Amino acid sequence: MRILFISWWWPYPANNGSKIRAYNLLRQLASVHDITLLSFAAPGEADPNHVEHLRAFCRHVEAVPRPDYRPNSLRATAGYLSRWPRSLVDTYSQAMARRVSDLVGAGSADVVIGYELQTMRYLELARGLPTIIEEIEVTGYHDRVRAASGAARARAQLTVNKLESALHSLMARGCAVTVVSEQERELVLRAAPPGARVEVIPNGVDTIRLRPLSTAQPQPFTLIYTGAVTYSANLDAVTYFVQDVLPLVRRQFPETRLLVTGGTGNVDVSALAAQPGVTFTGYLPDVAAAVREAWAVVVPLREGSGTRLKVLEAMALGTPVVSTRKGAEGLDVRHGANILLADTPDELAEAVATLFRDPALRAGLAGNARRLVEETYDWSVIGRRLLALVEDMAAVHR
Repeated sequence: MRILFISWWWPYPANNGSKIRAYNLLRQLASVHDITLLSFAAPGEADPNHVEHLRAFCRHVEAVPRPDYRPNSLRATAGYLSRWPRSLVDTYSQAMARRVSDLVGAGSADVVIGYELQTMRYLELARGLPTIIEEIEVTGYHDRVRAASGAARARAQLTVNKLESALHSLMARGCAVTVVSEQERELVLRAAPPGARVEVIPNGVDTIRLRPLSTAQPQPFTLIYTGAVTYSANLDAVTYFVQDVLPLVRRQFPETRLLVTGGTGNVDVSALAAQPGVTFTGYLPDVAAAVREAWAVVVPLREGSGTRLKVLEAMALGTPVVSTRKGAEGLDVRHGANILLADTPDELAEAVATLFRDPALRAGLAGNARRLVEETYDWSVIGRRLLALVEDMAAVHR
């Protein structure tokens, strides 16, 4: 079968959560079917070597310049009058639209997949073909409505209304939708017409590449948070932990240190970095090594959506995880068995302290978590679920 995969993210190197998902799903799809990849690429991406890497398993690879969303632009302002959310108006690419139309018109695709909601509009160009919107996340839009007030709340609600209307229209024409958690599925179903297909296909992890190593030497009283603070949810999580939780831990274990990986961009982290025990490492070429050397990964997320690859990756690497319930949302985890869940500063600090005191607990959580990801969240398992959906959509269409 020929699959046209339209991606908002250039998938290689896979250096953020969205790229990791896109890259691994492409590999799983390409193990059975012929893939044509049309992907947006930011400046500096789509290096010839990276294109060549993708061509090793995709039949055809093509990059289109990725437009930036400029909320104050004339085009974005005019988007208030559009049936689409303003971000989808301002970032609509005529170059991408032409390539999709050309390939569909030439009969080069049997199924079209749009990866993430920024590709929704291009699926309208594939009328007559089975289509799938992969990894829709709407929780963040609803969160912004709840957090705003006045005119800002009205604008946020307008965006939600437009997004739900666009989803309803596509699903009414038979487009299937995938989400990463049951919570997301419930939100999408609110906008779905009767009989719409909304499938949960969670995030995954490469359990072959990411695995515990007997040579790893975890450093006592070391915590790590993996994620660039240029993403607002990561910045909120790090700020919360550094200001409200870490001081409570250090009262009991003064030698505790927190490593925060990922780029900081234009975010001023000087006040956070000045706190005792806190280090911002910047981008690390091998985050896995740093995770293996920590006593625990902390995931104090309080906002955002989707399932957290950072949790699954830590579990695959054999490092215990302490997370808020929001941070572990959408994952089939059990407190005390394969993860420690806590939300308040006192609860989070006590969970970390309990791990520090109990090496048997650290080993038990790590072993159980590793088994969980091997059985449920390996990309080969996740990929079979997407393959089944693609093949079923094609069969129904035929």
